[in-house]
Amino acid sequence: MDVSTGTAVGDNGTILRKTDGGAWRLQTSGTTNSLYAVSFVNANTGTAVGDFGTILRTTNGGSTWTLQSAGTTDSLYGVSFADENTATAVGDLGTVLRTTDGGMTWTSQSSGTSHFLIGVTFVNASTGTAVGEGGTILRTTDGGASWTAQSSGTTNSLYGVAFADANTGTVVGELGIILHTTDGGISWTAQSSGTIDYLDGVFFANPSTGTAVGNNGIILRTTDGGATWRLQASGTTNWLLGVSFVDANTGTVVGNSGTILHTSTGGG
Repeated sequence: MDVSTGTAVGDNGTILRKTDGGAWRLQTSGTTNSLYAVSFVNANTGTAVGDFGTILRTTNGGSTWTLQSAGTTDSLYGVSFADENTATAVGDLGTVLRTTDGGMTWTSQSSGTSHFLIGVTFVNASTGTAVGEGGTILRTTDGGASWTAQSSGTTNSLYGVAFADANTGTVVGELGIILHTTDGGISWTAQSSGTIDYLDGVFFANPSTGTAVGNNGIILRTTDGGATWRLQASGTTNWLLGVSFVDANTGTVVGNSGTILHTSTGGG
């Protein structure tokens, strides 16, 4: 949420937390299930999701995590909070879950697909985008009451999605695919990544400046809205799975084998 505070999740229920710009410290999650995604709405309030419908919630910055009932044993791969109370999680076989009470109750929504859904983001409580297997892109403008399939132009699986504002978004996936929208996700245009590596995570600090990460330690950076993507030196060949920036220059990348990379210069 700021340059000093961060949370990362992973295999065997691992949750790591950094505060005051210090070292990463292990937190007690209360589960050994693998965790795939985490979303914080402020420094204290966050939710992590993972295998077998695992949903964990903290309201004290991770000092304690409480298991919530998902109502499913499907694994969950993505979660996005629009505010402290309103969130959507996605996962196996088109699973979409929605909460409007901070996770006290999660309600299943119909996605209209049986493809695994891997990434999700909401720009406000009503408008969101989910991505997944087989080039799946789903869009909602009514908080998930209905989801509409969008034409992605690909059958490659899509793993990450990020919006810089209500209109400008980017999706990344297998074989280096990058898709871009400037109309809120109604239409998507392919961009050249210059790689066939799998891209798993993407983040945009503003409509021009973004970073994508993936296997073989790949980090790509754009400063022109994706018109050009440039390879950055990561210093690792580990698979990189997630990326988050607090401004155009200050960000963190996480990946396999406990990899955590940090930049205060935009990765340059």
